[in-house]
Amino acid sequence: MTTLAKHHTKIPAASAPLISEFAALITQGLECWAKAGEVVVALIDEHGLTVPEIAGSSSCLTEAIVGRFESLGRKQILPRLLVADYPAADHMIKLPYSEQARLQDGTVELLIITESGTETLQVAPENLTPAQCRQVFDRGAVRSLAAQRAFIESRNEADRAKGKVMSSLPVYSVRGRKVIINHPCELSARQLASILSEIQ
Repeated sequence: MTTLAKHHTKIPAASAPLISEFAALITQGLECWAKAGEVVVALIDEHGLTVPEIAGSSSCLTEAIVGRFESLGRKQILPRLLVADYPAADHMIKLPYSEQARLQDGTVELLIITESGTETLQVAPENLTPAQCRQVFDRGAVRSLAAQRAFIESRNEADRAKGKVMSSLPVYSVRGRKVIINHPCELSARQLASILSEIQ
């Protein structure tokens, strides 16, 4: 089993204090966001206000923003996921809070199928591609390796079905002085000459 860990860059010593300050400020900001979320929850639960009422109290607030802060305050979303810009973050937000926390600094199992068999990789969520995210995540859950295999086979079957539909079409068709290639194909010099004769 191969592990693909998070990538860390070596920082010059002279820049280290500023990097530390930057990271500390981000951490403080996220802590403030979590506290702001707790305030939203208190306004709703203890003061009887609604999300639209809270949003309407300030020109810089929208219902979507207040709703996100309510989710933070109710510990439904990990604060760091709100500023994450990797594809898996959108999927992780839909997971239970405990799973978000586990995966934030952990890895997920990714099934790779090759001609020689299968391999399992341990991949940090931030390193997953969009296609891998579709394989690993299923709405509010992380797929098991068996479920990932089923997903891959289902996708392959759909691709094969598309290929069969495409292959039932002629390779090309001619409309006036235009040639429409109906699906990926290889054309010989003789076929190209034939196409040219049809459009002349």
